[in-house]
Amino acid sequence: MIRPSDWCAVPTGKGRVHSSSRSRSRRSGSPDMGLVSRVCPVMSNRVSTRFDGWIYPPDWRAWLDPDIPEWIDPVVLLIDRHLGTPAEAKTAILADGQSVSYRGLAELVQAHQSGLVEAGLAPEMRLLLFGTDSLDYVAAWLGSIRLGAVPVVVSDLYKVNDLLYFLEDTGARLLLIDAEQLPKLSEISNALPPSLQTIVVRGEMPPDAERHFPRQSVASLHALVESAGRRAAEPWRRHANDVTYMFYSGGTTGTAKGITHLAHDFLLIPERQGRFWEYGADDVVFATSKKYFTHGLWPGVLIPLYWGATAVLVRQPPAPEIVLATLRDCAVSKLITVPTVLKNVIEHVTRTRQPVQAPSLRLVVSASEKLPPEMFERFFALAGVEIFDSIGSSEITYEWIANRPKAFKRGSLGKPVFGYEVRLVDAEGQDVTEPGTPGEAWIKSKTACFYYWRKYDKSRETFIGEWTRTGDLLEFDADGFFWFRGRTNDLFKVKGLWVSPIEIEAALTRHPAVREAAVVPFDDADGLTKPRAYLVLRDGYRLSDGLLEELRAAVAAIGSYKMPEQFHLLDQLPRTTLLKIDRRALRNTSQEPVGTGGSGR
Repeated sequence: MIRPSDWCAVPTGKGRVHSSSRSRSRRSGSPDMGLVSRVCPVMSNRVSTRFDGWIYPPDWRAWLDPDIPEWIDPVVLLIDRHLGTPAEAKTAILADGQSVSYRGLAELVQAHQSGLVEAGLAPEMRLLLFGTDSLDYVAAWLGSIRLGAVPVVVSDLYKVNDLLYFLEDTGARLLLIDAEQLPKLSEISNALPPSLQTIVVRGEMPPDAERHFPRQSVASLHALVESAGRRAAEPWRRHANDVTYMFYSGGTTGTAKGITHLAHDFLLIPERQGRFWEYGADDVVFATSKKYFTHGLWPGVLIPLYWGATAVLVRQPPAPEIVLATLRDCAVSKLITVPTVLKNVIEHVTRTRQPVQAPSLRLVVSASEKLPPEMFERFFALAGVEIFDSIGSSEITYEWIANRPKAFKRGSLGKPVFGYEVRLVDAEGQDVTEPGTPGEAWIKSKTACFYYWRKYDKSRETFIGEWTRTGDLLEFDADGFFWFRGRTNDLFKVKGLWVSPIEIEAALTRHPAVREAAVVPFDDADGLTKPRAYLVLRDGYRLSDGLLEELRAAVAAIGSYKMPEQFHLLDQLPRTTLLKIDRRALRNTSQEPVGTGGSGR
């Protein structure tokens, strides 16, 4: 039997299982500890311990974080410490065919820093970024960090009212926006908050842009950067506990929440995640998620930079053709993605019979949603590479449970990542101690959100002492692997019994005709709660009476009370800006069913 101490305990004492600076320098991609010690002197105080031929802990229980210095310069940790070493000439970022070295990136970040200062941005001010992946986007984000401002990233897929909310909620002094998004901003020009004083446009700025925004200064990012030239710009030193950057939650359960994070993340996250996933200088990393998402920004840009690797940015949406071409042409070694992208790639390759040409690919990490079981085998058969499922959140900053090559079980979420403590809490508030018993995951980590921006009540509800309530319902097995069982706010009762939508969805998608499925509750004519299923079928199938009977039988096998009262057919499931199923949109959908629960209920 597994007790909480088996997967919550953290070693105590002064010992370190991290490698010493001398031992670490033998590994490809290890940081230059001479430079690091000048930025973070305590990092070089390590004891070398080897496991299985690697200078790694055997698992998360053996991990201790590096000591955190009082003052941190994030951009020095990510970029500047590579300067003056052979790594400075190495490619730091590949962005849509454009290559920039670590030396070039350092200069570009400083130029963007100077340009933003010229636009009026100052330390501790907030900058809202409303755009998509580009070299300018990353350089501006890092440049604002370097000058001491607080960058806030949100998806450019948000609608006009959402953009206005983000501007009002953040109190951003400056907005960096892609030129193609200006029409959205023009719609709300008369409602823009007085806190917004400057609009900086990335891309070709319309000649009449200033006319649309009489109360704000409007400037071209390109012009600001060109004006800055190679002018030196001093970095702003941050306290380790300063709020340094922000994400916003996807807003699937209500109003989007500003997620504040501290400067010490720039040391802790790359050390934990980089060692867990074995990042090195020879890696080429492609994260398909856009960089307004923690699953895109951290593994796809910041962690690779810390380890001297190469990050790949692609401005276009991650269509299968784009993903496959990027894997091939950029010699990607690590692919960080989500189930939706993997599903689309598998369907495309199967339909076109186009081989997956990715000889350099060694690691594929998926997160954001539960991965259907059959996808592991299908992808492995097509690409010859295992998918490692995981779970993370913006509140915790990237992944906190994951599979990896040294320990994985298909279908599970894996085991805790280095530096994260996990406990499961049942509906009565008691710790789960028995395998196979679901409970809400509570996570303890120094990288957790400091508080929700301007959301006092929600902060008190979510952040309990050192622990963060995730809302994710998990259970663990006898081997210590965790399994996803849904979201606590997705569960509903039918006939007094709890129903988990993902269990029904898994039963439905096991049928070869069903590409995707989503289940939500609804109230029938008698006011009773029943499940409703939305289906996306594969090409060549239709929702016949025979197929409905087969689907009913599949659900009946897991419990007749879980049978959907209604079946609805969609061309595609609605998704949030983070590519998660938008269950709130489904609950609000009015559509006649194409099938009912029938006699199998």
